[in-house]
Amino acid sequence: MAHPEWAVKYRRPGTELRCIHGRYCLYECRSVYDKVKKRAVKKTGRYLGSITEDGGFKESRKRILERELEEARKPASEPQAPPPPPKVGAVRELGLSRFITDVLSDYVDSLRASFPDDWKRLAALAYCRLREQSPLKRVASDFGDSHLSTEYGTRGLSPNALSGFYHDFGRRRPDILEFLRKFGMDGDGVIFDGTDILSASCKMELPKMSKVKSGGFATAVNIMFGYTLGKGIANYYRLLPGNVKDIKAFGICAREYGCKDITAIIDKGFQSKANIEMLDGLDGIKFIMALKRNTEGLDYSPFTNRESPDELGHFWYAGRVIWYHKQQVMGHDTYLYLDERLRVEEQADYLGKADDPDNDHYSMESYREHVLQFGTIALMENAGNSAEKTYCKYKSRGEVEQSIDIFKNALEADTSYMQNEHALETWMFVNMIAMHWFCEIRQRMVDSKIIEKQSPMDMIKMMCRLRTVYVDGQWRTAEVTKKEAALLAAMGIDIT
Repeated sequence: MAHPEWAVKYRRPGTELRCIHGRYCLYECRSVYDKVKKRAVKKTGRYLGSITEDGGFKESRKRILERELEEARKPASEPQAPPPPPKVGAVRELGLSRFITDVLSDYVDSLRASFPDDWKRLAALAYCRLREQSPLKRVASDFGDSHLSTEYGTRGLSPNALSGFYHDFGRRRPDILEFLRKFGMDGDGVIFDGTDILSASCKMELPKMSKVKSGGFATAVNIMFGYTLGKGIANYYRLLPGNVKDIKAFGICAREYGCKDITAIIDKGFQSKANIEMLDGLDGIKFIMALKRNTEGLDYSPFTNRESPDELGHFWYAGRVIWYHKQQVMGHDTYLYLDERLRVEEQADYLGKADDPDNDHYSMESYREHVLQFGTIALMENAGNSAEKTYCKYKSRGEVEQSIDIFKNALEADTSYMQNEHALETWMFVNMIAMHWFCEIRQRMVDSKIIEKQSPMDMIKMMCRLRTVYVDGQWRTAEVTKKEAALLAAMGIDIT
């Protein structure tokens, strides 16, 4: 039967119109020569969409996805259609965008050099993670609100295009590692530390039921971070199955990292004879391990008399004296340290609990058993370092833990919803970029002492309140208070 005119008008050369159960559908169509029939036959191709009298042609979701992926995967060097000009009165975020283009210009240039076809999309994703911790479905709208989008464009930021990008880009781990190595390889050793993130994906092998660091058991993925001492930011990561703990992964991580001077800083939770023997057998890897205070062989008696020059040594750290005594525990050099200020604080805390009649876990008898342990820490090491260097290296572990805190809390990356390993790899790299940018903001706040009054996230929100308005054919900076102008200037943001 003849199709109605309102449906026929959407039929184009190379397409076929069909009526299926009263619903008009448009398909690709072509003619192919059949060698058996000795004539041309019709071949129906992909479904393109449906046609209704009221709504007209509606493209299929699958075709939209395919088209967006085709567009997103085109090299950046190919000519693109210019974005439509902004309308008078259009408003965009300016402060954070200006921070990225001006203050972080070297970082962005490095990103462009390493990923010439993808750097704009990576920068857009990192911007959204830093500003709003945006899920993929909100990236296009959140980035479209930034002045950065007027320079970079919004190509390839739809949820469908980003889904394909995450899957494709995650295969480029060698390129990712090469980029991260730019941020520290020549420091005084490398520290590895790990954390876990929750993941309920049943399509990957990485999530495993495991005891997580927040307490209890959950399906998680482990992440090993690498941190070059003296560089200030993490510059390595590796995704591990949830049931593979940090200490078992040191060997491969060290070799993949590519630095010969590897120092594994290990928390007392991993202390065991088997783990120590395994670490001794790892070629090229040294370790510093904190020991539990009740470890067999630790001798606290030298601290009963701190006036004997033969028994104790000392050095200064953060403006206070640290006493130490060198011992042998389980066949390894072990330094036992005493911080007087910490000893007084722990002693007062313990006595307060012992004097509390409602607290049954503390008593004066247990106080006398532990009094020599207050303010102490024991560090086993096999690198031949001095007591002071061993202590300082261990304390630098706090900087790694601070980076992990930024990753999990400030960027809200404690849970991932990625459904395959390649997408998870891309997600992790985007968060690493955002973490680097966050650390730069925090460091500038520390240098200018703004950190004493505001948090980095407060500063990011304040940056985003600075707007730019399109009037008279150009973007003009909106009104800003004197206080905000001073804070922006301290962050290196030029608003003129």
